[in-house]
Amino acid sequence: MVIHEEGSKHLFRVYLPEARTVELVGTFTDWRAEPIRMLREPTGWWTARVELPPDDHLFSYLIDGATWMADYAASGVRANGYGGWVSQLHVPQQATVVSSRGFALAA
Repeated sequence: MVIHEEGSKHLFRVYLPEARTVELVGTFTDWRAEPIRMLREPTGWWTARVELPPDDHLFSYLIDGATWMADYAASGVRANGYGGWVSQLHVPQQATVVSSRGFALAA
């Protein structure tokens, strides 16, 4: 699952108690070029906090360096062209609203 925290920060969480390593890979990591190592919690959940720019992103979890897993709780999934699935995440532009007094407010 992906949880939008604040601003451009997102928390990625996946429950994989038997995994030895979990990496977050996607368009924002140039896939395997710069993977983000996720941290294992004692409960079996793996987490990573990531700042993402506004855009449509594709991502997957790479388990033990060999198994790719989509996150079906993300914004959606799509076929990856290799017979599997990748997750989609839409990060919208932060809208700016101007108050009646002329102050810019984040929406």
